[in-house]
Amino acid sequence: MIEARDLVKRFGRRLALGGVSFDAAPGDVVGLIGPNGAGKTTSLRILASLLRPDAGVARVAGRDVALEAEAVRERIGYMPERFGLYDELTLQQYLDFFARVYGLVGAERRRQVEAALDLVDLLPKRGDRCEGLSKGARQRLFLARTLLHGPDVLLLDEPASGLDPQARLDLRALISDLAEQGKAVVLSSHVLSELEQVCTRVAVLEAGRVVFSGGLDELRSGSGGEHRVRVLLVAEEDAARAVALLTALPEAPGRSVGPIDQDGAELGFPVTATPEGVADLHRALVQGGARVFSFEVEAPSLESLFLDLTRGRIA
Repeated sequence: MIEARDLVKRFGRRLALGGVSFDAAPGDVVGLIGPNGAGKTTSLRILASLLRPDAGVARVAGRDVALEAEAVRERIGYMPERFGLYDELTLQQYLDFFARVYGLVGAERRRQVEAALDLVDLLPKRGDRCEGLSKGARQRLFLARTLLHGPDVLLLDEPASGLDPQARLDLRALISDLAEQGKAVVLSSHVLSELEQVCTRVAVLEAGRVVFSGGLDELRSGSGGEHRVRVLLVAEEDAARAVALLTALPEAPGRSVGPIDQDGAELGFPVTATPEGVADLHRALVQGGARVFSFEVEAPSLESLFLDLTRGRIA
């Protein structure tokens, strides 16, 4: 549905994109994450046919965004980070205006306007003026505008920006529903925990380049991010043995065990390693004679993985 291959974009002497590539299939929710200036918005604007890449190719539904912009625009819904509303209009009038712009007429236009309002749970407010809407309701109204013409692809730039926790939950559920309908969704966000909940795949950008692209499981399995391990032993003497075993472990590339907290027969400690490296710790305890009752691992969060990939330069 979406293919971005080696996209390059310069603004004067500044390199905004230095060979960005990623994909999104129908039903995918792909999150673009990275510090400010990493190239997220530029990537979305190229996919929306608002910018022409200096090199590389971007296709939406098989159409080249640079050569077939009109055909691309029929298939996409683009929601920029900043947008304006006509405060004097009601919600229904606002959407009706843009439905006319999209070429919808008569009963079909009225049906699409009501369907869009219903989808974002604003149908009961259709007669209200835009000026009285909360931030969350404004975001949902603009998303309704983005959906009016039934696009197959959604490009959402920081859709959760400025929303309260309940509004973010509502937006996340709506995006998941749209993906279940078969739409391909690409969104950017700094609210990394929200991306973790809704995205099927991520592309991590830094300085205009993709430093990782794939599923969250792939990101975790290939990372050396910090995990938190909790070990429950059969008895306190087993815990003492486990501490001695962990402390005596030889150094291994990419593996680091942090300070160990002991509370009776329970241990807790951070470890930087791949999931396979963490499994090796479990094996070492069992083979060393520590009677392990349970061994639980909390995977690194998307935030910690992001900080690791971007060397901590988060904005």
